[in-house]
Amino acid sequence: MAGYISEDMRLMGGVPGQQLFIYRSDDDILTITGVDYFNEAVEDYNLDTGDIIIACSGPTKADAVDLLVASNNAGSVTVTNGS
Repeated sequence: MAGYISEDMRLMGGVPGQQLFIYRSDDDILTITGVDYFNEAVEDYNLDTGDIIIACSGPTKADAVDLLVASNNAGSVTVTNGS
């Protein structure tokens, strides 16, 4: 498992606080939804509370698709799986 990789995340649209991202990773969803996984995305993409991430995960980066909602508390990001 690699952990968050900036190049695997793409901004699909929106404005700060209402952004939509797609994130493709070979990490499993339990790793991706772990506390602080997306902390670097705060600097990389201005990830903030209320932003939505479509996570495509697993060995082929397409084994599962989950809808995540971000919560940013002073740079510490948690995500809730809304799938």
